[in-house]
Amino acid sequence: MRRRMSSMRALGSWWMMTDKLDLRSMLNMEPEPDFVVDLPVGWSRREVSDATFLDFESSLKRNLMQAHQPQTYAVLGPGLRDSFEKMRNAGAFAFFAPIDAPANSPKMAASIIARYRRSEDGQPLDGVVRSLIRERGAQPLLDDPRTLRYEEAVEVRLGEGRFVNHSITYLTPVPRSRRLKALELVASLVRPAGLPKESERLRAQKDLLDLIVASVRWVRPN
Repeated sequence: MRRRMSSMRALGSWWMMTDKLDLRSMLNMEPEPDFVVDLPVGWSRREVSDATFLDFESSLKRNLMQAHQPQTYAVLGPGLRDSFEKMRNAGAFAFFAPIDAPANSPKMAASIIARYRRSEDGQPLDGVVRSLIRERGAQPLLDDPRTLRYEEAVEVRLGEGRFVNHSITYLTPVPRSRRLKALELVASLVRPAGLPKESERLRAQKDLLDLIVASVRWVRPN
C-alpha cells in the first residue's frame, strides 16, 4: 500500500507539473510534438500504413518463394494482413520491431506499437492514471515518474505449440496537451510456455523493451 501511494503521489505531481508547462506552450501556439526513441541494432520504426503493409507482403512473398515455400506464404500472408488490421483497429500509427536484425543476433519475438490515448470526457487523464495504479498495479518505469508501466500475460496457442504473450503497456503525457492526451506504447513479447517466466532470457528481453521506452524524447515535428 505504501509503495502504491508513493507511486500515485509521484505521478500526480509530474502530471500537474506538465500541465503548467503545457499552458505556457499553448500560449506560444507551438505545434504538437513528435517523439523519437533509441533503438537496438536491427530495430526500426515503421508507420502503420498501406505502403508499409505492401512492402512487408512483397518481402515475405519474395523470400518464401526463393526458399521454395509457397505453402508457407499461403499461411503467413493472411496472418500478416490480419496483424496490420489489428494494429489499425487498435489505433496504432507506428510500430517498432527487429525487422533488420542480423542473422547471428539473438532471436526476439517482440514488437512495440505506438498509439495515443485521449480523454473521452474532456477531463484530464488523471483518473486513468489512478485507475491503472489501483487496478493494474502500474508503477513508474525505472523509477521515473514521467512514465507509467504495467504488465499482463495470457497463454495462446499457435499451431501445435503453446506460448505466453506478455503485453507491457507504457503511458506518458503528451506535452502541451493539458493532460488530455498521452502516448501509449504497447510492447508484445512472446515466449514458449515451457520457458520459465523467471528466466534470465525473458528478463533481459523485458529490460531491453523498458530501455527502449525509457529513451522517449519529444521533438519538434518536421
